[in-house]
Amino acid sequence: MTIELETDQEKSVFTKVLNCIRIRNIPLINFCIIWILGSFLLKLTTKYTELYIKNSLITIIVTNLVLFGISETLAQTLICYKPNEPFVTLRVNVRSPELSLTADEEPDLRNEQDINEFIDYIEREENDMGIRPFVVDDDVPMAELTFFQFDRLAGFMIWGFVMAFCQCLWYKFLQIYSTDPKFIEVLRKVLTDQLCYSPLSLLAFFTYGTMVLEKGSWEDTKDKLSRIYLKTLLINYSVWFPVQFINFLLVPRDFQVPFSSSISVLWNCFLSMRNSSS
Repeated sequence: MTIELETDQEKSVFTKVLNCIRIRNIPLINFCIIWILGSFLLKLTTKYTELYIKNSLITIIVTNLVLFGISETLAQTLICYKPNEPFVTLRVNVRSPELSLTADEEPDLRNEQDINEFIDYIEREENDMGIRPFVVDDDVPMAELTFFQFDRLAGFMIWGFVMAFCQCLWYKFLQIYSTDPKFIEVLRKVLTDQLCYSPLSLLAFFTYGTMVLEKGSWEDTKDKLSRIYLKTLLINYSVWFPVQFINFLLVPRDFQVPFSSSISVLWNCFLSMRNSSS
């Protein structure tokens, strides 16, 4: 009888090394990436006005890349954080009914009595050495050991890059209401944004997330949309109606895109977790 231990998912040595140091079951690399992106965002914020005057589109693109990167890293960090659940990282396979022993007498594994005696002997030895046998209880949820996914980070940042162009064009389009009285202007902007832009952007995100980030099919996309799209859209309205009202009412025009992008850090983190868990 040969007992072989193997990992559930084969990972490269580079990936294992990057994820080997953990804090509360979260790979240290997660904290490092958030710190790097956060530091870059802080420097970008101090020079945002100057950069925006020089080239507004490039400034928004860079800001979105950083913010969307933080959102995805934060989402992966929250998914990793499961301190109350035991982790299963190894699988035991019994490959052969043969057993090689160095003892003078080998048990006859074809004899049930010898097998039972051999198992009892092993258990006694483990108890004497203070070794606790590993028992998997079906009623206890087992969390899978997770690794940081750089491909998801890159894919999410690419989505932020694309959305930067959409946001610039959309916010310029919303300026058609700038001649109306202040309250009417803000109300029309919010309604137009939420009833036209939000449903389409949410639809595009779940399609992109399923087919590109998760490498799913169109059938997988339709199934996910049928299950979570409407519920997520309602949550979107409850969050973004008040946020955009404040944005259009109080925030200067040049800062409206970065303001909404900053709030979207937590929102995009929520979307990433919802997309990956559905």
